[in-house]
Amino acid sequence: MFIKSVSSPIGFFDAFYSDKGLRKLSFLGRNQSRHPSDLKLQKSINGFFSLKGLKSLPPIDLQGTDFQLLVWDALCSIPRGRTASYLAIAKEIGSPNASRAVGTACKLNPIPLFIPCHRVIKQDQSVGQFALGAHNKKYLLNMEGV
Repeated sequence: MFIKSVSSPIGFFDAFYSDKGLRKLSFLGRNQSRHPSDLKLQKSINGFFSLKGLKSLPPIDLQGTDFQLLVWDALCSIPRGRTASYLAIAKEIGSPNASRAVGTACKLNPIPLFIPCHRVIKQDQSVGQFALGAHNKKYLLNMEGV
């Protein structure tokens, strides 16, 4: 495993890699990383924050339970500029009573931004929580035109 760093409008991240690809983006907030910059991943981050959005994902090595992997896959189907509720995701993956477990999977998402857990909101249309902070979730949704 090796670690590099990237920056974004919401803060800095450490990027953890396995031999297969990006395994984790760890949010550092306003604290800069001590690891070298990842120029290739920085292009993807810049694309994500651009008006056009990210067109393709970098190689990713997701690790999680079967349920988490189902949730994270469903999150990737939420288009930029749209949202889905925790309940809608639970129904989509065939577990209609698992809204809270979907929320937990979102919280444990190892690659925020690229696996867009910020696009998941509460059934009442309120923003809900976000591992990177509710203010960043609102920023990301606003940036995407929601």
